[in-house]
Amino acid sequence: MQNRAKTERLEARVTARQKRLLTEAAELFGETISEFVLRAAEARANTAIVEENLSQLTDRDRAALIDALASPSQPNKALRNAYRKYRAKLD
Repeated sequence: MQNRAKTERLEARVTARQKRLLTEAAELFGETISEFVLRAAEARANTAIVEENLSQLTDRDRAALIDALASPSQPNKALRNAYRKYRAKLD
């Protein structure tokens, strides 16, 4: 992993309870509060961005989804055979 110079600053005001909580959690990982908070915030930010990107459909995707839900196609022969094999294993 590349070591990049940290040139930006981020500040936050916290309550005494929040600071105690963050300090205790950081100690569990052998990190400073800053390291712990940044690692947790970065993980949450990545998750939020991935979830947002996955939830966005293009107009074309949205139209295709609506069409598929409104008039689903009939199962083809391969799907019917696969379903029969699946049901046979359950019986």
